[in-house]
Amino acid sequence: MNLLFAALLALVAAPSVEVVSFQGEPRAGAWRGLTNQALLMTEAGKDVSVPLTEVLEVRFRNESGKLDKPAAVVTLWNGSKVGVSQLRMVDKQLKLSSTVLGELSLPQSEIASLRFSDRFDEDEQWMKLVERANKSDLLVIRKEQTLDFLDGVVVEVTDKAVTFLLEGEEISTKREKVFGLIFARRTNNAKPPAVRLELNNGDSLMGDSMAGTANGVTITTTGKSDVSIPLEHLKRIDFSHGRLRYLTQDAPRDVKYVRGLQDGPGFVQDRAFYSPELRPIGSRAFSRGLCIRPQTTLKYRLGGEYRRFQALAGIDESVKDGNGDCDLTIFGDGKQLLKMKVTSRDTARPVDLNVEGIVMLEINVGFGGDAATNVDLGDNLDLADAKLIK
Repeated sequence: MNLLFAALLALVAAPSVEVVSFQGEPRAGAWRGLTNQALLMTEAGKDVSVPLTEVLEVRFRNESGKLDKPAAVVTLWNGSKVGVSQLRMVDKQLKLSSTVLGELSLPQSEIASLRFSDRFDEDEQWMKLVERANKSDLLVIRKEQTLDFLDGVVVEVTDKAVTFLLEGEEISTKREKVFGLIFARRTNNAKPPAVRLELNNGDSLMGDSMAGTANGVTITTTGKSDVSIPLEHLKRIDFSHGRLRYLTQDAPRDVKYVRGLQDGPGFVQDRAFYSPELRPIGSRAFSRGLCIRPQTTLKYRLGGEYRRFQALAGIDESVKDGNGDCDLTIFGDGKQLLKMKVTSRDTARPVDLNVEGIVMLEINVGFGGDAATNVDLGDNLDLADAKLIK
């Protein structure tokens, strides 16, 4: 009886998750854990193992966390961003306290910036300083409505003061007077992070690897620091970094278009011609993808770096009454990979192509009807959520 009760309790306590694959359709279930090969979950009463090679992201149905005002925001070189209640940096080691992450110790070499001010009107000035190729550390202070800075070396940070080496002389500045610290940009030859965690308090963590149990996850940062997070604080786990690229993130290498009756270009990106989003007939809305008119050819350089090309092909809902009729043909290095007819009478269909080793991808949209009906009114073809997968 005790074993049965414990099993039922574990089932009730397991957080609900949505697992989104590279095909885009979510799977709902309960979290069980994570290995370096697979996500473990309970789906429709059955324990299943989902290979991580198929997982785009995991969404947790946790409530949003309480957004306490942090004493400082720590940003790492790998893109992680954490709000902390206390911090201290001595002997090139940053020791911080977080209500979610607890006590952490990170080498100074992992730290990109520390921001103590929560004023939003200086955000643009701060970001310009952060994005500079700084050869020295910057001590940033606020003078009226302007951010000013000193070049030097950060020596020590306490809850009371910042010690800064300026032209060979150490100076001490009250921390309450310091807007933030930006560390000298270092050469980064590290590979892109493999996973990104979003917490429900707004923090984000990037890492090279991650493991998970029924109670929480541990992420290993680029600097080999291990950070543990209880499941109730998770909002999303993103596995897409470095593995997925939307086709619209790069401009096509070549565009050919013979204009028909419709005004405007032969294609638009991340929207439809007559709508701010793409919605292939019978499908949901997408914020990424292409909307293409007949007599258009687009060429994209893949460089042999990707395994799959995936999209959802269909006439856009905004012109569903326009008797849309198109031919979609896709080539890889001159070899035909796909040919399909797409009409406004059809619901959207998935496209999933093997593009391994292909250098140049060519997308051609032509008229689908006979010669007498070759007009482009209503022929707005969506390639929604068009993406490349490594």
